Amino acid sequence: MLFKKNYSNDKKYLVVRYVPKNRRIIYNEIEFPLSLKVKEILYYKTYYVLLSETKNSKNLISIYNSNNRQLSNIYDFMYQDKDITNISKIDSSSFGALISDNNSKGFRKNSRRVYDLRGELKNIIEIELDNYSIIDTKFLDNKYTLSLLATKKSKEAIAVLLNEINDGKIINTRLHMFQNMNSINKIISSKNSNKNKFRIGEVFLIDSLSRNDGNILFTIESLKEDFNNDGFSNYQYKPFYNSYTGTYDRKLNPRFGGYIHNYFMILSFNMNGELENDFFKKVNSLQTFEKKTYLKYLFREDHYIAFYINKGKISLTQFFKEDGKENQEYFFDIKSYDNNKILKTETNPEGTNFWYNKYFITYGIQNIITSDKVKKRVFFLNKFEIID
Repeated sequence: MLFKKNYSNDKKYLVVRYVPKNRRIIYNEIEFPLSLKVKEILYYKTYYVLLSETKNSKNLISIYNSNNRQLSNIYDFMYQDKDITNISKIDSSSFGALISDNNSKGFRKNSRRVYDLRGELKNIIEIELDNYSIIDTKFLDNKYTLSLLATKKSKEAIAVLLNEINDGKIINTRLHMFQNMNSINKIISSKNSNKNKFRIGEVFLIDSLSRNDGNILFTIESLKEDFNNDGFSNYQYKPFYNSYTGTYDRKLNPRFGGYIHNYFMILSFNMNGELENDFFKKVNSLQTFEKKTYLKYLFREDHYIAFYINKGKISLTQFFKEDGKENQEYFFDIKSYDNNKILKTETNPEGTNFWYNKYFITYGIQNIITSDKVKKRVFFLNKFEIID
């Protein structure tokens, strides 16, 4: 856990780690050279790697040695027009930073820089394609990269780029256009009046990338900002939940009603990068405040399961790989403790996390009536299992 005083310019953070093996709680106080907002943190045996952002949106990577309490910083990105979109573990002694910037022709490109825990640069992999902008990229086992592609100035994905990597170099590339995928065309062709112009019109985020039964599975989800909130009747997406005070701060833009999740997609590739299955679906009703993906997945030999939880309800879809077999939809309610009656489940905060095997944890805030007819607003944490 990472702590910092709310609304302060303090440079000090407190990292708290729990070690289950010996039931120890370890505290480390880290002092940065300037006031920063920590975006991500990676944990190693004796090191922390932190990605931070300054007030003028510049990035800083910091490496903290918990043995000698020394902090070293990588300042390269403080003085360059490059964005670090995320950091990730490579192995027990190195990490990668995914960089987004423009090439000489003005198209967006991605690159991954790999550093050791001393902050020394080990290698760079550049990911770009002529006449396309790279929106985002994920790496799989340091052997494959999958990227979302758009036109030059757009953020709307139109294709997926799959690269095979060997010894830090790209050796094979495959481009898969959305307009050539059957499941997408079934939905988008009925949506568009102009049959000759293919356009989804959505901004997609990469959700997951994994390997399963000799296949590469890639999932993405669309998010669209909603500025049609009237500020009165639809005030359920109150932003800026302040965990320090336990209250919601005022909106900066009263018209902002959160993010609408319209579509999600599951793509299955073989190890040669060829597309074997594609599943594209319209989301029933999902609007959230946080800009993040909400779908969770389970992958089986003959079918895939995709589900999300919103306002206390589980919406689940089962996709069958066999041609001609119809997908199945299911809906379930999250129950309250001790059979209390749920009046409303709030949307901020809420979330769902994978635990183990088929088990997941979901959390949020419920407005309930107890058996004694007492109204309460309570935080809930529920464990549930997906049985298929």
